[in-house]
Amino acid sequence: MRTMLTLWLMSLSVLFAQEAPNSHKQLLEKVSPSIVTVRVVMKYEFKSGDESQSSEQKFSMQGAIVSADGLVLLSAMPLTAESLKQMMGIEAEQEERFDLKLIPQSFKVIFGQESKEYEATLVATDSQLGLAFLKIKDLEGRVLTPIQFKEAPLSIGQELYTVSRLPKGFDYAPYFSSGRVIGEVSKPRKAFLMEGNISELGLPVYTLSGEAVGVAVLMGHGLKQDDESDFGFSMSFGGQGGTTMFILPATTVKPLIEQAAKRTSNGES
Repeated sequence: MRTMLTLWLMSLSVLFAQEAPNSHKQLLEKVSPSIVTVRVVMKYEFKSGDESQSSEQKFSMQGAIVSADGLVLLSAMPLTAESLKQMMGIEAEQEERFDLKLIPQSFKVIFGQESKEYEATLVATDSQLGLAFLKIKDLEGRVLTPIQFKEAPLSIGQELYTVSRLPKGFDYAPYFSSGRVIGEVSKPRKAFLMEGNISELGLPVYTLSGEAVGVAVLMGHGLKQDDESDFGFSMSFGGQGGTTMFILPATTVKPLIEQAAKRTSNGES
């Protein structure tokens, strides 16, 4: 009798496991339509003393649709000189030795695994937060599903996820990455420290149910390089200029989206 009961319970557990929804797959299916690939052409001008160089670079990155009329959120790191200098840990004193300019040439937005490209323009950047916004010029009747941020409290130990896309050679296939909140800071602004596989700068982070609760950014502590450094932090997290990845909460991100949307409605760029 006990053996039959055990077998019956085991069969129920197997059946339940088979019928249980794949939450990670559902996350991909829910979020990936709002994650786009952006093809960028950027001109770099570098001058130091009597020497100057100019080059044009082509690269792709990922962004998130955050409005029904085609506003795209993405990382500003490769798009503005200020963000690039911050990522490289270049201080104000060092900036006096050279001049670096980044001049956007073109932005093309690709939805999903399609081949069609939509022209876009850079409408807003926030170099301190490392975020930028593009606006698609003509959606040609395309209906979008924008990401909706939820002002939900984040907690230590909480699991969070990002959804991004692989390069063209991998068919722009969507994938997810996961991480865990391991700390909270109030300076230089409120943000949450992460550990794990999340590395997609400028993209939203989600709960497993697909609620967007923040954005992944690089954030520096703002101290000069000749100030006393923390050996433990440098070994565990330290990048150039004391930068490391944090999550900006939705309470910080939502006003930025509203400001960018207001600029586009006023015809600014």
